[in-house]
This record gives sequence, C-alpha cells and structure tokens, in this order.
Amino acid sequence: MKVVILAGGKGVRYDVDKPKSLARIGDKPILCHLLDIYKQQGFNDFIICLGWRQEDIINYFSKIEHNYSIVFIDTGQESHTAKRLKLIEKYIPKEDENFFCTYADGLANVNLNELLIEHLTRNPKSSTFKNIATLTVVRPISQFGFLIFNGDGNITHFEEKPKMKEYINGGFFVFNKKIFDYIDLNKNQELEKDVLTELASIRELGSYKHEGFWETLNTPKDEINLNELYRKRTIHSEKLDWLDIKQRHK
Repeated sequence: MKVVILAGGKGVRYDVDKPKSLARIGDKPILCHLLDIYKQQGFNDFIICLGWRQEDIINYFSKIEHNYSIVFIDTGQESHTAKRLKLIEKYIPKEDENFFCTYADGLANVNLNELLIEHLTRNPKSSTFKNIATLTVVRPISQFGFLIFNGDGNITHFEEKPKMKEYINGGFFVFNKKIFDYIDLNKNQELEKDVLTELASIRELGSYKHEGFWETLNTPKDEINLNELYRKRTIHSEKLDWLDIKQRHK
C-alpha cells in the first residue's frame, strides 16, 4: 500500500533556509522519523511530493544508506497540497483502491492498521467502497494554562496546559482513489480548505480519533522541543514517543 508524503511547501512559519522536512531531530531529519513510523508498521512504499528546495531532499537521501523504498516526484514550486496530490495519481497502482497520505512535518504514534480498518468499515451507505477519505483527528495540548474560578470570581487553581476539548486535523490520512475526482488540476486547490471540505459536505469524510502522542514542527521552537524529547528518550534508552504504537481496539 502506497504512502504519499506532501513535502513540497516552503514552511513559512519555520523561517529557515532549508526544507522543514529536513529539520534534524536527534540523529536524522524529521522526514526520516516519519518514514520510520510507517515502515515499522509494515508500510515502506513511499511517494514523496517535492517542490521548494527539492534538490536538498534528494541529495540527502542519495548520500545516506537507507532501506526505504521511495519515489520522488516534482509537484511544482507553487502547488498547493491538493494539486500535489493530483499530480501523483498515476503512481498509485490500479489494483490499489486506497493509499495513505500525510504531511512531512508531523509525528504521532498513530496505529496505522487501526486507521485503515476505520477507513474501510465506517460508511454504511456505500456497498462498493466506504468513505472516500478518513483523517486522524487529535486534541492538541493548549499553549496556555487555564484559570479556574469559583462563584465569587476568585481563582481556585491553575490547570497547566491541558488537552483541548476540540479535535483538529492530525494529518494522517487514508484516501480512496476516488479522491482524485474531486481535485481539479487546473485549479491550485488546498487539500483541507477545498477537497476535504467538499467531502465533508457530502458525508464522505470519516475520522479516526487518536488520543496518543502527536506533535508537529511549525517553528524553530517546535524543533527544539522535539529534540529535547528525543534526548530524554535516548538517555534512558526508551522508545521514541512516535514509535511507541498502542492498540486502541482489543
């Protein structure tokens, strides 16, 4: 089963003159840690959508020894995420109805097999296929602590950076190939804003709730935090958080 990784954007919030996917977490770039998440769960057939500074990514992998199976595809310097996805349509084998997809800047201990099962079994209205798309939804840690008040307006206690009640898009997807029918190559569409929104409106967008580890790298501060977590785990010879896969269903 193919794994499509969207790695062509500029990452403007990261504000470093290199692809965000090459940001180093411990001994290797975040992109390699992401590949490890899929590979350790049995999925090692990658299509990486490239764009800005693509030569940096290609050069990195050409200079290291690795056992990832990767096809690099130039999907344009200015393409948005949906257009990048459409441009790799022909690389999805005819016999494959579904494929994984994710962004190149997020790490999570998502159980990919459970995500796939959720995708294949959650839309009872169709007899030929289930949801066109299933996305992993997560509740991130709040950037701020909360203040709890009593009826008199006095602060009773602090709640330090709790998990948010609301779910957001966690970026780990399974797509049926029918998703390509909803992308117009003549339009520079965005995956979330244009395509997934339309699928939600026709009730063809499923969800998989992930309550475990999830972090993204959007800023240099995020890179520092992930490196600190990596350092703590390696010092104590513990499994990295994003590779510590849990079973949700028994």
